[in-house]
Amino acid sequence: MDPRLKPMPASAVHEASPVAMLFPLHNDDPQLARAHAAQQLLFAPDPRDVCRDIGLNWWAALKLFEDGWLSFSPENNARLDEGQESELRFIGSLVAAGCDRGMLQMLLADLPKPYSYRLNRMFFDWGEKRWRLLPEPHPHPETVFTDWLDHLVDSRDHSTLSGIVELTHDAMTRLRQAKPAL
Repeated sequence: MDPRLKPMPASAVHEASPVAMLFPLHNDDPQLARAHAAQQLLFAPDPRDVCRDIGLNWWAALKLFEDGWLSFSPENNARLDEGQESELRFIGSLVAAGCDRGMLQMLLADLPKPYSYRLNRMFFDWGEKRWRLLPEPHPHPETVFTDWLDHLVDSRDHSTLSGIVELTHDAMTRLRQAKPAL
């Protein structure tokens, strides 16, 4: 079983959101989802094209700058760098999805400006009311296993560690008894 999907005790159900229980992350800092502002793109997008792509009205994009949600004026930038594009996509997507000023304030309260975050790298955990990094889709199994073992040692989980030793011993016995492939 994938160690990230390890069941939690019933007492923990009310202490953490289901997402946090299923995908424990050691470094869950949304800052890791930031785009690099200085990164110039080979084919830098036009802000109007980005707005069309995410379904954001051009006037709404200009208003986002006027209201302080965007750190740059879409009107004064013919081409966007990676940070600006990420910022417009992040804030613009929230607005295009129906977030009003109050919802934006709640969602963005704990994120520092500029909001140049990649939406494909993070999500809002409604249970914890905070942004979280998405787990890596295919983490290296040895790393995940080692992290899980470290967690078991830290929590002094003798029972689970003993079970792992037994399973490993059984696997090694089966390996020794297996006939070599021709």
